[in-house]
Amino acid sequence: MKREWLLGIAVCLIGVWCLAEETWTLKNPGIWSREKGAASWVAEGDGYRVRNTSPSCDWSLYGFGQLPVQPGDAFELRCEVGRHGREGEANGQISVITRDAEGNVHQWSYASVSCRAGETVCSRFLVPYGIASIEPRLIGYGISDIDVRQYTVRREGRREFGAAGAREPITIGNARLTVSIDSRTGALAVTDKGTGRKWRSVSDSGLMVEEVAVSREGEVTGCFVNPENRVAYRVAFALDGERPELAVTVNGEGEMQTFLNYPAPFATEAGERLIVPMNEGMGYPVEEKHEGLHRLIAYGGHGICMAFFGVMRDADGSGWMCILETPDDAAMNAYRPDGGTWVAGPSWEAQKKRFGYARKARYVFFREGGYVAMCKRYRVYAKQIGLFKPFTEKVKERPMVDRLLGAANIWSWEPDKVAFAREIKAAGIDRFLWSGGGDDGEVKALAAMPDVLVGRYDIYQDIYYPEQMRKLGRKGKGLNDEAYPHDLNWAGPTSNEWRRAWGVKAPDGSWTHCAMMCDSRAPAYERKNVSEELAHRPYNTRFIDTTVAAPWYECWNPAHPMTRSDSRRWKMELLRILGDEFKLVVGSETGHDASVPFCDYYEGMLSIGPYRVPDSGRDLRRIWTEVPPVTAKYQVGERYRLPLWELVYHDCVCAHWYWGDYNNKLPALWKKRDLFNVLYGTVGMYMFSRKQWAEDKDRFVASYRISSPVARATGYAEMTGHRCLTPDRKVQQTRFANGITVTVNFGDTPYTSGATVIPPMDYRVEGM
Repeated sequence: MKREWLLGIAVCLIGVWCLAEETWTLKNPGIWSREKGAASWVAEGDGYRVRNTSPSCDWSLYGFGQLPVQPGDAFELRCEVGRHGREGEANGQISVITRDAEGNVHQWSYASVSCRAGETVCSRFLVPYGIASIEPRLIGYGISDIDVRQYTVRREGRREFGAAGAREPITIGNARLTVSIDSRTGALAVTDKGTGRKWRSVSDSGLMVEEVAVSREGEVTGCFVNPENRVAYRVAFALDGERPELAVTVNGEGEMQTFLNYPAPFATEAGERLIVPMNEGMGYPVEEKHEGLHRLIAYGGHGICMAFFGVMRDADGSGWMCILETPDDAAMNAYRPDGGTWVAGPSWEAQKKRFGYARKARYVFFREGGYVAMCKRYRVYAKQIGLFKPFTEKVKERPMVDRLLGAANIWSWEPDKVAFAREIKAAGIDRFLWSGGGDDGEVKALAAMPDVLVGRYDIYQDIYYPEQMRKLGRKGKGLNDEAYPHDLNWAGPTSNEWRRAWGVKAPDGSWTHCAMMCDSRAPAYERKNVSEELAHRPYNTRFIDTTVAAPWYECWNPAHPMTRSDSRRWKMELLRILGDEFKLVVGSETGHDASVPFCDYYEGMLSIGPYRVPDSGRDLRRIWTEVPPVTAKYQVGERYRLPLWELVYHDCVCAHWYWGDYNNKLPALWKKRDLFNVLYGTVGMYMFSRKQWAEDKDRFVASYRISSPVARATGYAEMTGHRCLTPDRKVQQTRFANGITVTVNFGDTPYTSGATVIPPMDYRVEGM
């Protein structure tokens, strides 16, 4: 099978070639910059020196003019680039502008390849369908001082793909669906046989199809070529028996310089909603403009936290979802074609600069159920691939996990922690996670309190190295400094390309960044640190910062190389050790479902990343008296928020707000956060000093009493449903497997249903 597949790729690459070669050189350069006068060029030796003095504008070096082309023409751009006075990557890219026969621009930077100082950079591409001319350029952004030499454009021939409309689409079907694959572009058209509902690719996929055929088993296979880099792919389409599901598998060989965005997104229309598991979950009306919605990676907490996305029609719940079955080098690519409605499709990235392995996406089509049906289908999938581990199993292995359910998360750095904790308990907050740590005696006393977890902050990503410590004016031991330099993560093949991590402001006002530890090295440091500390300080909980918030990182250090998949496995090992070996309750930042079997709570899952208050990761203790509009609209916006995470994993992991975005962070939004907590069966997070506690003690206790009883009662139960009871989405209801129902009125008028009346900004719990 491997040999047949490679032979297919080889045949695909050969193609049919014709047309004599032609070569153009850059002889009449001109310069453009968005900021007038910022960019300039001068002739130097056998090339040109390009300078841009503005740190915030883009620029381009042009001079080839518009070259007439035909679809299938093969080109090579080649250029030598150097940087004046600095090492590292030159701030430039070679690319072409593509235009149609009417002169309209299709892409401003087609076949773009970044330049590395001192190296010859090359971009080899085919002209895609619909393009009549190309214009080669060198482009860049920000302050630049670059040498450009021997920039040439060569037409190498033409590859024949057939005229437009020359080949009929190939169609397969089962009892539920008819699927049509365009045999020229690979665009998809799907029809639900029962309802007649149709979904079509928003546009051509950008690929050019060499050949496509259907097997006796009903599987369609084809050789597709990405014209932007001439990479060939073998693509297979298969319906899953009689289910309304289509599996798409893409294989490839060789280098991968650009993302592969395939299959192309399905078109959308007003009245539909893009379903995005960004943190807890969002539903974006496709016809609106949105802040914070863009291409979102599937391999880290600040992207999509579960490997799916979809579109549903609000009126009837019909729609589709895409499950990324190979998410480690994948993303959800959301955008608005021509400024129209939002669409989304899978986007595949390189594994260590190569295609690497087969990429798989599964499309599931629904007649009803919307986002709830999507989450329940994904819950089944999560169980199949081993991501699902409920609290009922975790508590058998680590009984202390039971204390977490219904426990408020409290951050405070006040002295005399034991007395303060007793005061909090006496006031009525009787179940909590004390996240602020303490000394040996304090931790021992806190851990002995009934229904209390005592945790401490820890991190294995940042390394404070000697040069940085000197710049910061700090003496003594730096965080994880023993890992420097041998355990650094390298972002490239040389030792000076180590990854930068957390930024710290130095006394002189400049910024210095920690080095990043390779994930494969972190578990050894953790085992040593935790075992030594637990010998005298009996924490029962540990919070590991950044581990699932940060992306899975590749590492090019030859001593410990990693792919993103390797990074994920080592990150999960870091969390597994805490629970399996040390029997601790385990927390991490933001959240991602790769860590569900190993994590018990997340700080940040409830807080949608793009909509937190500014600098929430640093300015932790500031209380905001004014509400940023984007925070009011989305972070606590009932029109947009959805409990996607709870519908899949409510009975597996506790979701908390972020430590710089807690319940009392914005007093004007405090009650609304409480209502989201009770609706989702989660509990609040609070950060306060003794002074703040004294001033607002009654409000803290009241907040806790809203959410904690429901979170405790539903902690072991699946969230089985969520729905909006009013057209404006201000009244919402959740249901849990143990019979508990929560209805919340986010509106400013009473909600009446039969004999039930829920006042504005209030809630009702049934079944407890």
